[in-house]
Amino acid sequence: MDMPSGSHVAWWYGRAIRIYFGISLLISAMWLVKVAFSTCPLDVSPTTAQPAATCTEHNLPPPTYRRASTDHIYCINAPARRGRKARMAELFTYLRLDAHMFNGSHIDAWRDMIKMGHERALITEDDVDFEVDAVASIRAALAAVDAKQPKWDILYVGHCSMDETQGERVEKSVRPFCTSAYVVSRRGAQRLVAYFARNARAPHALDVQLVAMVKRKMLRAYSVFPPVVFQRRDLYPSDDGMELRVARLFRNPAWNEAQELVPRLANWADPPDADHMHPAFQYIPKWMEHRPTVN
Repeated sequence: MDMPSGSHVAWWYGRAIRIYFGISLLISAMWLVKVAFSTCPLDVSPTTAQPAATCTEHNLPPPTYRRASTDHIYCINAPARRGRKARMAELFTYLRLDAHMFNGSHIDAWRDMIKMGHERALITEDDVDFEVDAVASIRAALAAVDAKQPKWDILYVGHCSMDETQGERVEKSVRPFCTSAYVVSRRGAQRLVAYFARNARAPHALDVQLVAMVKRKMLRAYSVFPPVVFQRRDLYPSDDGMELRVARLFRNPAWNEAQELVPRLANWADPPDADHMHPAFQYIPKWMEHRPTVN
């Protein structure tokens, strides 16, 4: 068998090289055509990177932030409590809630609500947590209370009263201690602002005064049970301006004051005893004493 001559070997070698480069050029041309007509840029180098919003093939819609079926959400937060503010901001982002970190008191929030023209607002404190289905539960509770009493004043969605109506329902409040979270109507905010404008120097906790108003039928108050917002006393941050001692974590003046008031509320029909009457009931303004009660 004759061996191929050197010229034939060189010819086949050159032909193979031409075929290889031809295929490479064809693949490169196809890739360039794909890049030119693609809707999503493939170049992700630092100098030519495009924002994610320009890539429309697999984009998810932007998150929709809600207000829990209210007009506004206030989270009461003092400027010094930066740790609480950061934690609550993350919590609201997770829940997709558009909340306002409000530098003021509950009374200031009521006034701001009236000034801004909101019909109903959710007000929370900065040491709370939400149940996973809290937003849906608040929406359902608002629908229920609207059906029960369209002229309601306040709906407690977070409270620390174990003797509220049992079961998953919305009923009239009995002893709604704590102001962890509640929805207040414009009508309720106006009543509260009017009451505290004439009763601003009462030396007792806010929630105790609200209980007194509920018991005297000055407010149409309803509660959700079980509550869908609750306080987290174990989540005190370390950047509140001082080192918190362990003993302080479990010492809550409002809760202690509420515990002292419970026996008197349990026997509300008894004649008032000046020696044992809680200060909350000594500061009911005279202008509200003779107002007709609400049902």
